[in-house]
Amino acid sequence: MLGRGGSGAVYRARDLRLQRDLALKILDWPPELQWGWALNEARIASSLNHPCICVTYDAGEENGLAYIAMEFIEGTLLSSLCPPSGLHPALAIGYGRSIADALAHSHERGVIHRDLKSANVMITQDGQLKVLDFGLAKRVRVTGSAGTRRRPSSSLYPGLLVGTVHSMAPEVLRGDRANVWSDIWSLGVLLYEMASGQLPFRGRTDFEMASAILGTDPVPPPEGTHPRLVSVIAGCLMKEPHRRYHTARDVVYALGAKGVPHRWWKMEYLQDLYRTGRYGLGAALLRPPERSTELGPV
Repeated sequence: MLGRGGSGAVYRARDLRLQRDLALKILDWPPELQWGWALNEARIASSLNHPCICVTYDAGEENGLAYIAMEFIEGTLLSSLCPPSGLHPALAIGYGRSIADALAHSHERGVIHRDLKSANVMITQDGQLKVLDFGLAKRVRVTGSAGTRRRPSSSLYPGLLVGTVHSMAPEVLRGDRANVWSDIWSLGVLLYEMASGQLPFRGRTDFEMASAILGTDPVPPPEGTHPRLVSVIAGCLMKEPHRRYHTARDVVYALGAKGVPHRWWKMEYLQDLYRTGRYGLGAALLRPPERSTELGPV
């Protein structure tokens, strides 16, 4: 088993016909919901074609179990990669641009993620970033120009609160439907985590975390956090949805992108430097000995 998410367990499998490895998600929802959910997730994910989004191959049902066949991605989850002091600013901004670009692509095609977090982002051995698990995603109806004005459509199972509490926007915790702006809030939480190694709201339980999100301001980023990251995080974590960045594409531009790079440094090399404690390029990027506002090449 590769892992377990909000909608099922994921296993490594082999496609004997095409001779390739794949990730096979077996849904563990009640039987009467499984096939509808699987087909919904597969349709949503397969409508997206972006280098930073995991590819969905197929969906089906076998022996009463619904499954989804996806691209097998070998790498490290961003949640495991991010050190307690945060990533180097250049790496945090680069990853942030790639994630925001992937999110913009999905939003522009009427799809919101609803569970964007560091545990749903994978970094491959050659530095490719992939956003995973559109199992909680839903479609929204575009009512204006691409990526600007949207109205949520009805979800597959109304009334079901889905997602991860520490990444949920205040309006979602209050019972409103998730939308583009709530995804942008989650992106802000993820940017904060990459920049600082911590979460912007603190709590020992889900109840305390939800209370902090609803009733307090985010903890200020540590002193020395790069000003560009501080500014973008603040623009994502506004309590009122309409005061946040209007689209994920705006976040891409705010992070300074002329074009979004999807590949960075070889992860195997960086992790080796990190494990052995050698303070070369890899150690500086994965565990900076001190914070700096100098970006270097981004």
